[in-house]
Amino acid sequence: MSEEILHGKARQHAREALRKLVLETGGDRCLSCGACVVGCPVSDWSDERLDPRRLVRLIQNGLGDLIVEMDWIWQCTECGRCNYTCPAGVDLATLITRARGLVSRDMSPGQIQKTADLHRKVSNNMGLEVSDWLETVEWMGDELGEEITDLEVPVEKQGAEYFATINSKLPMYYPADLQDIFKIFHAAGVDWTLADKWWEGTNYAMFTDDEETWEETLRRQAEKVEQLGCRKVAYTECGHGYYASLAGYKRFGMKPRFEVFHVVNLYAEWIREGRLNLDPSRNSQRITLHDPCNAVRKASMAGFASIAEDARFVLSRICEEVVEMTPNRDANYCCSGGGGALLAGFKNARMHYGKVKVDQIDRTEADRVCTPCVNCYDALENLARDYERPWRPVHLWKLLADAIVTD
Repeated sequence: MSEEILHGKARQHAREALRKLVLETGGDRCLSCGACVVGCPVSDWSDERLDPRRLVRLIQNGLGDLIVEMDWIWQCTECGRCNYTCPAGVDLATLITRARGLVSRDMSPGQIQKTADLHRKVSNNMGLEVSDWLETVEWMGDELGEEITDLEVPVEKQGAEYFATINSKLPMYYPADLQDIFKIFHAAGVDWTLADKWWEGTNYAMFTDDEETWEETLRRQAEKVEQLGCRKVAYTECGHGYYASLAGYKRFGMKPRFEVFHVVNLYAEWIREGRLNLDPSRNSQRITLHDPCNAVRKASMAGFASIAEDARFVLSRICEEVVEMTPNRDANYCCSGGGGALLAGFKNARMHYGKVKVDQIDRTEADRVCTPCVNCYDALENLARDYERPWRPVHLWKLLADAIVTD
């Protein structure tokens, strides 16, 4: 970073805290084999010349304070690919997250912490007031109602089976995407509801290791779900929000009285149950799938339900031509925007290491990149524009909604 952020005892504390943590995360087992370096697109890209292996060595040599002051820990997307490739099982991603947690909240780069603070203060990342949110829901529902005359978009419905979360970028910047979500839930004929507050489908506090905000936002949302008496949470197309919820419940000892399902797994379930009448000819372009790191690799490594296979099943039923990226599933590369990197402000870094993702997509010769995560969508859109590529990202909900036959 451009200025010193640790002083006096704080510097010594950083050294000691990270040296202790490197043992707790298995760093003493590091073989210096370099598997993590090979698997990490962010390795050694800048003048800081840092990579996951050097990270461990610096901490072991008592230089953890230097890591805390490096931009690299914020440019890292916390995709978990280093963990995935490590034969010794070192939890490198947690080391980076905890290093971020040693940075004063007001010195976190870009908008990551500010976004988390808004979530805690207002109940969503964009700072939308309840009236603005409800007005947007009504507006999009009314428009879709002209096409689907028996459409209902329930809000605060007591006893609904599903509580639907929404990424707040949608009502703020992409309100029309709400119509795709409404259409899917309606066509599936499930009992569902939106909420007036605490419907946010992301949680950036996990990426700054702000445990207080992470826990409070999770507990407030859980309280809302339980107040409404919902039995299931349908977590929106956001990889990290889904993962942050399940990991947070475990970390903070929470035992909510409901189950959490990624909505992609629900799409697959509803299709298998014959709830949706689909016409794949409506999606005739060549499609490839981007596997969001948190909802695929990190979820499966943590023992949570991955969306990898269900996403492929859904695409096979709603698209005429689907081609795989290589590598894929747990081995897939990050979109370049994960871990808060999209909000950290280091665009040149993202464009540099994002070239790995661009090349991966190029090899498929796809027209569209199915991206079941809002942040991944934005990151891939940035890459496509900066590298002047013809392909564009598309949400899975868009492809599914387009394939649904309603008449």
